[in-house]
Amino acid sequence: MLPKLRNIALGLIGVLALGIPSARAINIGVTPPRLYVDINSGKTHTQSIRILNLDSEPIQLKAYVQSWTINEENKLQVIPPNEQSLEQWMIYTPSKFTIPPHSAQTIRFSIRPRVKPEVGEHRAILFVEELSPDKSSTGVSILAKIGIAIYGYVGNIKRVGVLNSVTVDTKLNHRVAIFDVSSQGNASVQLQGQYAVWPVAKYPGSGKTKPIDNLEKPDTKIPENLLDAGTLPSIPVLPSSRRQIRVPIKKALSPGQYVLDINGSLGNVIIKQGIPFTVTETKK
Repeated sequence: MLPKLRNIALGLIGVLALGIPSARAINIGVTPPRLYVDINSGKTHTQSIRILNLDSEPIQLKAYVQSWTINEENKLQVIPPNEQSLEQWMIYTPSKFTIPPHSAQTIRFSIRPRVKPEVGEHRAILFVEELSPDKSSTGVSILAKIGIAIYGYVGNIKRVGVLNSVTVDTKLNHRVAIFDVSSQGNASVQLQGQYAVWPVAKYPGSGKTKPIDNLEKPDTKIPENLLDAGTLPSIPVLPSSRRQIRVPIKKALSPGQYVLDINGSLGNVIIKQGIPFTVTETKK
């Protein structure tokens, strides 16, 4: 029977773990979850990543590097490298290792361009994959896998993010906010910040709302009259691309008028907006 993945955590974005504080599988953790490296000078650039064994048993792991992009569905896609790929310039050690229980291993890597790097952003992902799967009573192999995103920058970096529009799709029972975003520079841009849903009659205006501290903690109290709130997914919009980023509204909304309030940023652009929308009764 084919191995079943225990979890895949990518140090990339939102559901890809690109925007969470630490990439983490069930029994493996990494720090940092992503790296940003200035490779402007001709010198060798050495960095390190710490891999943590959170389990009570030793684990055997292997590391390998690949090139990646974000596809039309905002999912990570591994792609073949070319001479300008960061993957081609990376030297790392060790590639195979065992970590004792509740211990750690450091992976060190260097970036040595083989050709003159083009100006802009270069990307790779370092995968760490478990080699010694557990065996369940059914004989199914269990693996863990983590990906650490690595960004290398050359020359004058320009992050030019454009928020083309924000709309709320109310046709389905589960409402979805749709952010239409373009990246017009030579480096990725990401949405950062929070959204909130207010009934239109109680909305204080975009100039008076503020981000909610500790929003992700379960015991955090949200302001009175606020119906729903969440963190904007920090999915990277890669250079010279345009993407629609969909943000589900968790709260079930009865028919009525509402405002989607945004406190966030896109690259260096601050976003303070209130987007009105109407929920009508769903036809059965």
